[in-house]
Amino acid sequence: MYVKMSQEEDNKMADRWQKDADGILIFTGLFSAAVAALLAVSIQDLRPNPQDTSAFYLANIYQLLADPNISRMSILANPTTPPPFSPPRYAIWVNSLWFLSLVISLTGALLATLLQQWARRYLTATQPPRLSPHKRARIRSFFADGVEKFHLPLAVETLPTLLHVSLFLFFSGLLVFLFNINHTTFSIVAWWVGLTGGIYGCIALLPIFRHDSPYYAPLTFSAWFLLNAVRYQVFRILTFVTLSFDCFTYTTYHRFHAMREAYRKQTSLGIVKTAQERASNMSAEIDGHVLKWTIEALDEDQELEQFFEAIPAFCTSQVVHEPRRMLANLDVLVLTAACEGYLIRTLSSRLLSERIKEKRFILCMQALNTFGRSFPSFQFLEQVFGPPAMDGVLQSVQIGHVLRRQCHSSDLTIPVSAQVLVAGIIASVRERDGRWKVLVMDQLQISEDVFENYLAHGDSILLANWIHITHQFFPFYFEFPDPLRKIQSIISKFDIRNTLPGLQHDFCALWNKLRNKESYFLTIDILRPNRHHFIALHQGTDAVPTAFDASTDDSDPILRQPSSYPLCNVLGHHSDSATDEITHSLIPVHLPDAI
Repeated sequence: MYVKMSQEEDNKMADRWQKDADGILIFTGLFSAAVAALLAVSIQDLRPNPQDTSAFYLANIYQLLADPNISRMSILANPTTPPPFSPPRYAIWVNSLWFLSLVISLTGALLATLLQQWARRYLTATQPPRLSPHKRARIRSFFADGVEKFHLPLAVETLPTLLHVSLFLFFSGLLVFLFNINHTTFSIVAWWVGLTGGIYGCIALLPIFRHDSPYYAPLTFSAWFLLNAVRYQVFRILTFVTLSFDCFTYTTYHRFHAMREAYRKQTSLGIVKTAQERASNMSAEIDGHVLKWTIEALDEDQELEQFFEAIPAFCTSQVVHEPRRMLANLDVLVLTAACEGYLIRTLSSRLLSERIKEKRFILCMQALNTFGRSFPSFQFLEQVFGPPAMDGVLQSVQIGHVLRRQCHSSDLTIPVSAQVLVAGIIASVRERDGRWKVLVMDQLQISEDVFENYLAHGDSILLANWIHITHQFFPFYFEFPDPLRKIQSIISKFDIRNTLPGLQHDFCALWNKLRNKESYFLTIDILRPNRHHFIALHQGTDAVPTAFDASTDDSDPILRQPSSYPLCNVLGHHSDSATDEITHSLIPVHLPDAI
């Protein structure tokens, strides 16, 4: 294990060194060519120009020929040899800076070439092919200790520093050169060099004050060490002063001592390890960013399943500090949208088994509870009632039991949403076994005897389910009509003729109350899919509809007219005391009765 892990680590380290060396060599080649080209021009100012000597003698001859009356003594008084050559001071500075820049860059190139050789030698020495694993482990540990003892990583970090120093020396020489050539050109170049230097300084110093900064320069480490060393010495002196004089309190001494030790620790750790330590201390905030980034990056349903499955365990983890407070600070809408989208895709799939769908549905409910959402949004209901997602929900009794556990929330929209889906499951599920029986009894709040009585009388259970859910969701119908309109078309599929008379009377009473609403034209979406039941109950009475009959198509405009729906005026269909008892047993007292 050690050999395998160390080999991977050594290969990564050697690859980083090789890439650093390649970058240095490329930069050095281009930079050295530019400096050498300018040196070929500037070096002329450091040596005497033969044309200056010729010009000196020609000037003396011209003076003698121009004035033939000049005496011999005056000729001898003038210098007969040119003055000694003295290069301009600016030329000395320019060439010194540029030559030093060239030498430093070439030195960096030499060290980069050596670094490539060191990396190859290290890999060759630590990964011999024909030795046993324990011998390879010993050899690797031997050479790895040498790398640490001789500070090879620090030497690698120093190589870019040489290039940066040579570049700034070149800039300095260029400014001196242009200042003595043309002031306008000098001003333009100086402005840009100053701006570049300011940006470079910010890049170098920013990681010292902002540990999460991605910017870094080779001089950052030196600035970090120097700054923390100065701080350490300052607080060391202050600690000594507070300890020597009694005028300072122990609290002041303790504060100075703590600051001294903190800066000493930062100096010894270095800038990278200090940033890592600070990141580990910001666990709640950092873990929140990790969680948010993860859920935004995942795009495969299997990966999302693993993510949502780990959420409850994450909240009880002893490693993460205050995980629930961290989750509370996240964008719950993003997490909820990802959870609901994953659930819609699961329920819409025709390739997944019912068992997998039920498992994922339970996972999503648990994740939503962890996010502080007891149930998906109404937008989720709008999508889940569309094919084929609807079949994935409405055919699972187990999902119905999971939803029933959401029906005790203090937020009224949550139990209504859950009961809407449970009502669809009760009406649509094909396998009506013992689990379906328990679900019906829990949803309708009825005893086993009442359930058996309903079951023995045709579709009484489905009629009771319709009465129950119509009472529940009617207060929310005007705000979220689409999902609730769809559930009406699902739960209205029953035969009302063989049901219990008491439930039939409840149906008529609810029909009249819906019909008498001031804004009852909005309830047409409830009355229209149930008109067949009304017709079946009122055949041969005065209440039978005249504007339409059982053969009228759902798209007929007459069904959108409020006057098309009559009231039930049959005295025998009015609710009696027994009916009221049944109706009240179907409506939990904590929900509003909008009817």
